[in-house]
Amino acid sequence: MDGPLVGTRVVDLSQYVAGPYAGRVMAGFGADVIKVEPPDGDPVRHWGPFAGGDPNPDTGALHLYLNQGKRSVTLDLDTADGRAVLRELIASADVLIESFRPGALADIGFGYEQLREEFPSLVYLSVTPFGQTGPYAQHHAWEITTYALAGMMSITGEPDREPLKNGGYIGQYGAGQNAYIATLAALWERGVSDLGQHIDVSVFEHVTSLLEMTDMYYIYGGAVYPRAGNGARAAWGIYPCADGFVGVVSGPLRRWANVATLMEEPVLATERYQRSGAQAELRDEIDALMLPWLITHNKEEIYQKAQALGLPFGYVSTPADFFKNEQLQYRGFFHEVDHPVAGTMKYPSVAAHFSDGLWESKRAPLLGEHTAEVVASLGHDRASMERLAAAGAFGGAPNDRRPTKGAAR
Repeated sequence: MDGPLVGTRVVDLSQYVAGPYAGRVMAGFGADVIKVEPPDGDPVRHWGPFAGGDPNPDTGALHLYLNQGKRSVTLDLDTADGRAVLRELIASADVLIESFRPGALADIGFGYEQLREEFPSLVYLSVTPFGQTGPYAQHHAWEITTYALAGMMSITGEPDREPLKNGGYIGQYGAGQNAYIATLAALWERGVSDLGQHIDVSVFEHVTSLLEMTDMYYIYGGAVYPRAGNGARAAWGIYPCADGFVGVVSGPLRRWANVATLMEEPVLATERYQRSGAQAELRDEIDALMLPWLITHNKEEIYQKAQALGLPFGYVSTPADFFKNEQLQYRGFFHEVDHPVAGTMKYPSVAAHFSDGLWESKRAPLLGEHTAEVVASLGHDRASMERLAAAGAFGGAPNDRRPTKGAAR
């Protein structure tokens, strides 16, 4: 069955993670997503690891994931001809995604206010660290910047140590999901009004939205939510075991006796450890009673036995673990996709399953792979494309050809 976005054309000018991820989701649901790149490619193409160990811009791991299902067109936006082709492409589009620092695209004639008169039905999606307005709008940011400013780091780490950065790109992927959902809403509204609009997504605001519990702790209680580290407020957390680490969580107090059963330690079932608050107050004693059993058992065994007793244990997966995880395998979460340079590899799909199979995993494009076919579809014949190429519209000597203010970080 065709995806719900078949017939929707998206011009993706965005770089880094959040904007490209929104475009990836759109492509998976059937949109024709045209990734417009500078002549040397989106910088993410040059981030390793690389398939086969060769630093090839077509095989960078993050590129292969974020640009699945898209078509790649290279344009030099420093040239008048490159900009002219981009304008033609936008004229054929329903959605434009961009991640440049506010004002950068306006400098070359592609700001929202400049395009809205000519293309009133265009949905213009901007995904930047701090949004389009406000005193931080022009500031630079990486993941640690937004995690720190939003307060995420204030609750991460041990209580008597410095705050820690969260792993991965939580802020970027979350902002990308917000961007995707907002775009669907704008397209839905356009179906009524026939008008597009400017969607302004802030990574900083997304990360801040994840802290509603700690915010309420301060607003309602006047207290600062403390860092708990590895479960400092109760007898739960990450503990070593024979082959790695497990997450120990007793759940409701009524299930505490099941921890004693699991760990073959009857003392844990006595009244001393079962009263309310005892798991936090007697944490060191409880750890000493649990650890001898934990370090002599494997994580998978601990997980299965705990779950059988109704205890919500987990274990810390390595990549080798989750690629063979029976739950993910059963649900077909990883899809095998063939790529002409990187070969056949497994890629995550989306965390939603459709009875009608609306999602499709496709490969990422080679750099500039679709330039000729896309430009031809705009009405250019061979002579016109040769003239554009000679004028440098599609790129000449590799260098950074992004707008002068650069992409937002």
